[in-house]
Amino acid sequence: MKIITWFGYIDDESGEVSRGGGSEEAAVRLMGISGGSIPTSPRTAPSASGSAVQPDLRRLALEAGLFPGDSDYNSALRTAALDFAKGKLRASAGAEADLLQAVEALDDLNEVINALEERLYEWSRLTDDRGLRGGPLAEALAEEEGSIGVFARSVLDLREARESTQSGLETATAQIAPNLSNLAGPLLAARMISRAGGLKRLSGMPASAIQVMGAEKALFKHLRGKAPSPKHGMIYRHPAVGGTARRLRG
Repeated sequence: MKIITWFGYIDDESGEVSRGGGSEEAAVRLMGISGGSIPTSPRTAPSASGSAVQPDLRRLALEAGLFPGDSDYNSALRTAALDFAKGKLRASAGAEADLLQAVEALDDLNEVINALEERLYEWSRLTDDRGLRGGPLAEALAEEEGSIGVFARSVLDLREARESTQSGLETATAQIAPNLSNLAGPLLAARMISRAGGLKRLSGMPASAIQVMGAEKALFKHLRGKAPSPKHGMIYRHPAVGGTARRLRG
């Protein structure tokens, strides 16, 4: 049976040692070894204390001629370890980091679209006040010739990008935090995770901090005695909060 090591393989029966690919392949093997999904050592002999002894991988690799010397072995091991560390970092970032970026991207799109739609409205009034704003105005002007038509089509493209981003964000949130997504709705859940800096940090926050999350400026004004205490932050977007009588929201 072949036993996998960071640099390659060892035949458990014959003792033959072979190298398996470059540093990237070595990093993949290290990922498997660290995760416990693959065996890491050949048949071992018991020590004086009766416990198994890990074979000397450096000696086996050098004796088999896989590396010219100790310095080459060290250099290859260092390169594989760096690739392994980079892979672990990428894996730890994973879907949650992608979710946080998607929330920021959605907010940026909202801000840009609002500004461009307002500019399109002011521009359209120079020639014809259609009584439309936002998406309907962009759709009405999309067939126009010249710069205003190009501008209107750009607004529509951005609106389509926002819908696609929001749809993907809602799907990702439902996968990462299904319980919170069901309770708060996927979009609000994503914003809460983003504001907290991650799902783990959000799960450890007290209810009082979650209640005013997103209203930090008002809270600090209250602490300085310049404003009343805020009763809620971004959770106001939830129908159960926003649709409740004002006297009961706190």
